[in-house]
Amino acid sequence: MVDSSGRFSKMSREEEDYSDYSRHINTSISGLTVISGFTFTAITLLLTRLDNPSSLRSQLMLLFLVVIFYLNGFLAEHLGIETLYYCRRVPPQTKKIAVRTALMFLSFGLFGLAIPFMFLLFDLVYLSIVTVVIWLIVLLAILVFVYKPYRKYRDKNTD
Repeated sequence: MVDSSGRFSKMSREEEDYSDYSRHINTSISGLTVISGFTFTAITLLLTRLDNPSSLRSQLMLLFLVVIFYLNGFLAEHLGIETLYYCRRVPPQTKKIAVRTALMFLSFGLFGLAIPFMFLLFDLVYLSIVTVVIWLIVLLAILVFVYKPYRKYRDKNTD
């Protein structure tokens, strides 16, 4: 930490620097996002390139990729909010910030629905139903483990 004279000083215990950890989390989020994009692309390519996407083996492979996609999305959401907990000061919760946060969660939720809709386009009804159930479980987990703690933290730690 740099003091007012421009010299480095030791931080007190109350002012520990978490910037390295925050950068690590941001790197992890970037990696999870790339893996999610790759997984979404793999699902799309498999659906369009497989000779018989309705075979059990194909559907199990697609289901495995769906689980990876949703798990990575959940982890990216969770880690994205976790960095906020290490900020010393949090700006006030304005309407603009609240709308942006709500749109972020809504965007993830709606993007997750793209996969079951793709399955429906290829007449994979049962796989689509299973995927929607997994998607709902992930949305519930995000609500319980990410959004509610975030709201509680924002209400408690706003300037």
